[in-house]
Amino acid sequence: MNPAKIEDTLKLVLVSWIVIIAAAWLMGRLCRKIGQPPAVGEIAAGLLLGPSFLGLLAPEFVGWIFPEEVKGPLALLAKIGLLMMLFQVGMEFDFSHLRAKSKVVLSASLMGILAPLAGGLAIAPWLHSTFAPDLPAFGFKLFVCIALAISALPIMGRILLEMKLERTALGATAISAAAIDDAVGWVFLGVATAIIQQGENFSWLPFLGQVALIVAYFLILVKWVAPLLIRAWRKQCRDHGTETFTPGFLALLLCALYVSALVTNKLGIFAIFGAFALGVALHSETSLVRAWRERFADFVIVALVPIFFTNTGLNTKIGSFDTATAWFACVLVSVVAVLGKLGGCTLGARWAGASWREGLSIGALMNTRALMGLIAISVGKDLGLLNDKLFTMFIIMCLMTTATTGPMLRAWLPADLKKLVPKH
Repeated sequence: MNPAKIEDTLKLVLVSWIVIIAAAWLMGRLCRKIGQPPAVGEIAAGLLLGPSFLGLLAPEFVGWIFPEEVKGPLALLAKIGLLMMLFQVGMEFDFSHLRAKSKVVLSASLMGILAPLAGGLAIAPWLHSTFAPDLPAFGFKLFVCIALAISALPIMGRILLEMKLERTALGATAISAAAIDDAVGWVFLGVATAIIQQGENFSWLPFLGQVALIVAYFLILVKWVAPLLIRAWRKQCRDHGTETFTPGFLALLLCALYVSALVTNKLGIFAIFGAFALGVALHSETSLVRAWRERFADFVIVALVPIFFTNTGLNTKIGSFDTATAWFACVLVSVVAVLGKLGGCTLGARWAGASWREGLSIGALMNTRALMGLIAISVGKDLGLLNDKLFTMFIIMCLMTTATTGPMLRAWLPADLKKLVPKH
């Protein structure tokens, strides 16, 4: 490419990036002031910058901020941000709390998968026949079930931290149950991706071979790659007397991260699964997790993840809801999502011995979809399983379930835990 052309494109990308970072930060702070997690504001900022809002009021201005030349570079930056974010999410998974209240954790997580799957199976045939009869029926139904079943572990963690509940038994129970649900959801999403990408050429024997290779790769990460990286990490900590990254170890870790992403891409599933799998394999080394969080978490959340939110907003077209049926379907998706996740997790926790307030609080926390739901929905869009209307319906569902988490939690928390929650 011509150097002058590169410089011109860079200028356009930087303008877009400045607007994205500023809008996400401002909306995040605004939402925090009204008791909402910043992620709600960050998602809302992406929607406000897209065709559903600013694009209606000032389409020329949106075209100037996000010209066609920047959409490719921004999409690439968003993908890199997702790799970094999913790696961090994988490292934040912690199943050590399963020993405490294991019955509640397992029951809530099981119902948090089964109830949304049942809801997805109930509404997916009608959604398919009404809005997307030309899309692959099996893949579409499978995706709807996954989108309704997944939780947002990172956002839940941020909500618990902001409400000073991260060290409570309730917080540990909800985090553990969500970790199980998200792990199952990502496995399902990986399997669905493999099935759908094979399309009409799908057959069970190659598919099972592909699944076996993916499982084998994860075992290689856990048994060999992660221990080698952890030994290298501990050695550099001893040699330098500090638990921070040296340039040499950081280069090694980033190479391992990107190679892992390339391997899962080669195995027929999205590169983000490789980043997530490596993170899970390294989650037990708490000093490494802490060092990554301290050095990179803010940059990823402030500079890279908002690009993903904005790209999502640019593809969200509320104006495509041009009939009462479309609006009814949008409400239906959100209602079924809440009934499945909130209702399922609440009943699961209650059956395992939790009080109603504990069960409802766990259900409220697990009902949030936010980032993880948006990623799953974007995967569905990339696979060609969602058109504009359906994509927008699921985006609204993610935003609504995230925005209602805080108010529901404040209303249902047991009395002894309400004392811990700071005022707005």
